Amino acid sequence: MKLSQICLATACLAASGTAQAEIFTSYAPSKTVTNVTMVKVNPNRVDDYLDGLKQTWQPSCDIQKKMGDVVDCGIYINEAASAGPFNMILTVTFKDAAAMEPNETKYKALNTELRKYLEESKQKSIVGSYEEFRTFWGEGNFRRVEWKSK
Repeated sequence: MKLSQICLATACLAASGTAQAEIFTSYAPSKTVTNVTMVKVNPNRVDDYLDGLKQTWQPSCDIQKKMGDVVDCGIYINEAASAGPFNMILTVTFKDAAAMEPNETKYKALNTELRKYLEESKQKSIVGSYEEFRTFWGEGNFRRVEWKSK
């Protein structure tokens, strides 16, 4: 479901005078938290950006999944002709909010594993080139709405 549809559904629910949705009665926020990063990539450079993400971002996601804090990662490309302010979304779904907290031990373990796949100098070179063709548009942390049975 598109982010705009989720926002619209939430707004309609909040604005409706007859709807009596109540947290933990008719719905509950999920335990998982999805970090969503919205990016504007120059149209002729999407493949270049994806190639870089495959070498840098994806291994990091895979390692965090093995470590148990991340349950899913995804990259989504807007195929609409008028993509709006961003044309790519990167998502990382954490098992819970606590998994997002800073943790020095986990950070060091992640970097140790990442270095097995990618040397730091190569990572800096790849990531440094991103500035040529992408701009961050925004970021947010979202919880899925889980409806309760009546």
